[in-house]
Amino acid sequence: MTPLEIVLVSVVGALVIVVILYLLILKVNTRNHLETFKILNENAKLHANVFFGDSLTDFFPVQDFFPLETIYNRGIAGDTTSDLLKRIENIVELQPSKVFVQIGTNDLGKFRSPKHVIKNIEKIYQVLLKEVPNVTIVAISLYPISRRKMWLSPIIVGIRSNKQIRKTNEMLKELTAKYNIPYLDMYTPLSDTKGRMNKAYTLEGLHISGVGYQVIAKEITNCFVDCSRR
Repeated sequence: MTPLEIVLVSVVGALVIVVILYLLILKVNTRNHLETFKILNENAKLHANVFFGDSLTDFFPVQDFFPLETIYNRGIAGDTTSDLLKRIENIVELQPSKVFVQIGTNDLGKFRSPKHVIKNIEKIYQVLLKEVPNVTIVAISLYPISRRKMWLSPIIVGIRSNKQIRKTNEMLKELTAKYNIPYLDMYTPLSDTKGRMNKAYTLEGLHISGVGYQVIAKEITNCFVDCSRR
């Protein structure tokens, strides 16, 4: 092998190891979250507020942003719409007053179509509306992404595209109209003038910075009082 080939093989091998370690950590993290949620539900208050989603919810310090509200964060990093459906019983047990649902970017990152995302989100809505009397579901749109935050951004963002995200959001808005569910557009306030995630609002192009969560929290605030359709 030439020196160049040796370097390339080494780099590819290192990347494979990193991916395997990441998947293992993600699996352990998911299992730990599920076990923890089960324990927490035993002493949780009924009819509170629940945030339901993936890492974008998991890393959102909602209780700190809304200290006067009783909130349970049920986000798990790496989750897809299918994962939420598998663990939705944990949410039903809480019989929440409001459920803020933000999900779908990991589906798009795994070659799933916007249609697939919306189909599963509709199933989530149907379960909640059936199993939780008088629940208010709040649909939070998918957030934009940016490949320009840092040199690793294209790798972290993967195959996701803002075009796909906007299409998913358009379909989500139609779905929420069908069920008369409040829809919160977060894509617009988080975007720069070119429709990408504002660099100030993201850590690496996908996940949200503290300043970004401040923007999101401001948009959500009114929903604790009156979350009529917007």
